[in-house]
Amino acid sequence: MTRKPSTGLQMGAFRAQLERTILDDVRRAASVGEIAHRGDAGESTYWLCYTNSGETQTERIWIVAHGEMGGSKHYITNIRAERLPDGTPTADCPALPNNLKPLSLDNGLWLGASEGATRAKLGAPSHRKESWRSYDFQGKVPDKCEGGSIDLFSWLLLHSQGRSVNSLQIGQVTSC
Repeated sequence: MTRKPSTGLQMGAFRAQLERTILDDVRRAASVGEIAHRGDAGESTYWLCYTNSGETQTERIWIVAHGEMGGSKHYITNIRAERLPDGTPTADCPALPNNLKPLSLDNGLWLGASEGATRAKLGAPSHRKESWRSYDFQGKVPDKCEGGSIDLFSWLLLHSQGRSVNSLQIGQVTSC
């Protein structure tokens, strides 16, 4: 792709931006949820999980900070969402508060989007395998690293069931 497929998640009036928003900001906006953790060193991951129950579907949303790439403040590096056949909020994945609804990626797409809508917004996928489509961007960003810039990799993965998106994942990582 010639531009990033998405830079974050719109949650009502709150915007969760990849590599700019920290997990604590999301938790404070939600007033509910606990940051979970597993692994160590390069395998360390922190996340928040929320359940979005609607009239016709339930969604599970994970907002993730890679332990190394998200830094000690836990900047968001990945967001994942999927439709559930049924589901209720749990202690580790509480109900998403109404003030953080509706949800959508900053490009306007969300679960339930048709293949036509995704193609209209994003163009042809970078890669397609069975019911998965990947939209990838790689570029440089000015910085004080050696050479004056850093590498940026941004992605959007979409999984379709039938002719609509039932799972998605966005992410972004920058490094020297």
